[in-house]
Amino acid sequence: MKLVLAAKRLETQEVTSFIFQSEEPLSWQAGQFLRYRLPHSTPDDRGTTRYFTIASAPFEGHAMLTTRFAGEGSSTFKRALQELPIDARVEVDKPAGDFTLLHPDLPHVLIAGGIGITPFRAMLLDLDHRQLAVNATLLYANRTPDFVYQSEIDALRRRHPRLVVRYFVSPQRITRDSIASVVSDLEAAVFLVSGPEPFVEALEGMLSEMGVPDTRLKRDYFPGYDWA
Repeated sequence: MKLVLAAKRLETQEVTSFIFQSEEPLSWQAGQFLRYRLPHSTPDDRGTTRYFTIASAPFEGHAMLTTRFAGEGSSTFKRALQELPIDARVEVDKPAGDFTLLHPDLPHVLIAGGIGITPFRAMLLDLDHRQLAVNATLLYANRTPDFVYQSEIDALRRRHPRLVVRYFVSPQRITRDSIASVVSDLEAAVFLVSGPEPFVEALEGMLSEMGVPDTRLKRDYFPGYDWA
């Protein structure tokens, strides 16, 4: 399947969104991902393929890839992605993944670390578009005050009184106390944790110690990102 790059959008100083149109019908569930193949010269040891969350909601009609760039420390794949001209074509597999909201009527706790916010943008916009009540708490940790999608998230919060949003700027951390302060019943809520692998693993251990059943916890690991 081929996608055509239609636009690039700077989200923050370090984060860019790439908006792709599909050459054939493309459908997905909010929170799923695509596997991209981007041949380029002298690829590093991670090769020429990567997995990226579809940061757009299905109703938007395009596939959006949002990622962070680390300057000269970026992978060869990301450098090639950054240099793609408008109208360039890239090959992808069919959407996949089960990091989705199966029961939107249940209370959800969405925990994002940095660029891990991408699936939650898609989920929240999807619920809003379907005119469903958003019964969720978003805990969003970032190294700087430049939160990706903050204006969209704040607009959703104003429209949905049951959407609670808490921002954490380093050195602030998402802790047991911060989770307990916004979640009254740990066993009733569904927890979704998304972000760099060390972040997700740390939250996974914390939630388990707090008594959150594994059946109520979904994880979305982003490889290739560090997290203090």
